[in-house]
Amino acid sequence: MRIMNFLLNSYFKTIKKLISGKSDNISVGLDIGTGDCKLVEIRQSGDHFELLNWVIEPLIDGDLVATVRKTLDQLKTPCKSLYTSISGKGALIRYMDMPQMSLTDLKSSFVIEADKYFPFAQDQIYTDCFIVNEKASGNQMRVMAAAAKKELVDERMTLLTELGLQPNLIGVNSIAAANIFSELDFTCMKDKDSVVAILDMGEITSNLTIIIDKKPWFTRDIFIGGRELTKRISNALGVDVQEAEKLKRQPGDKQEEVISACESAVINTVKELKLSFDYFTTEGSHEVSKLLLTGGASLLGGLTETLEKHLEIEVALLDPMEPMELSANLSADELEKDSLKLGVALGLALYHYDRN
Repeated sequence: MRIMNFLLNSYFKTIKKLISGKSDNISVGLDIGTGDCKLVEIRQSGDHFELLNWVIEPLIDGDLVATVRKTLDQLKTPCKSLYTSISGKGALIRYMDMPQMSLTDLKSSFVIEADKYFPFAQDQIYTDCFIVNEKASGNQMRVMAAAAKKELVDERMTLLTELGLQPNLIGVNSIAAANIFSELDFTCMKDKDSVVAILDMGEITSNLTIIIDKKPWFTRDIFIGGRELTKRISNALGVDVQEAEKLKRQPGDKQEEVISACESAVINTVKELKLSFDYFTTEGSHEVSKLLLTGGASLLGGLTETLEKHLEIEVALLDPMEPMELSANLSADELEKDSLKLGVALGLALYHYDRN
């Protein structure tokens, strides 16, 4: 079984046969973060996807096993199809132009040449690759490749095995988040020619992915996240971490103070985004027209307006659950409070299905 992979479109057909066989219609995406654990349980219903359940469970006294167990205990049905992921400095994404060839030939050759693209010894990583664009220019094609350190993946496997689980897939957070665009139709992506950047703002790291025609063309990590913003608010306003977390999301009449406290971190984020956009425009001849924010840290009051001002492009929040149908027993109001945190978990759950 392949234990590190990222999948889009028809590529999933082959992998599903290898790891799943005939599968159930219910899928579970499990996003194990540094501060909490997120779970999404979905099923396909005709041409649509139905959200059956979601769970967000804070880390219990640093005990990851207990947290994941408590999260999984809240499943509506027994877990038969589980998809999860990893992130951080031990998981890297690269994009390159290569001579045109079949996916089979690409995979065979890439195994031999992987160390040319990643700063890891070949015997220390799991790798995989995917053709983003079969005709990038001339006889070249655009390829996305991923590498994950074996120790990082093996730790995740050990954790899940201890819980009696065998995941269908262990992927990479940033690509899982992008997978929602492969499978779902969003209002913000109606224009196929638009170049949209997604910034998934997590607890410690923010993942930037640039999307063209529903596929990722650029990915990088920005090591600024919600924990840093909360700490800055706590220090500047003289409140504890719990109160700072509340103010980050609902600043009320203290919005100017909260934004001021986070200003240097936000400006650093702007600098990183500008560098990434400039590089992407230079290398790929495409200009980013819109930035969509998601993830828990994107709830910082006034953030969209501040980024829009400095980047001079449209900035908006992305609700990953926008295209989903809700099960009758779910509350749309309750989901709205959590939905921006669930993009990776949803993208993971969607790997179970192939609509192409």
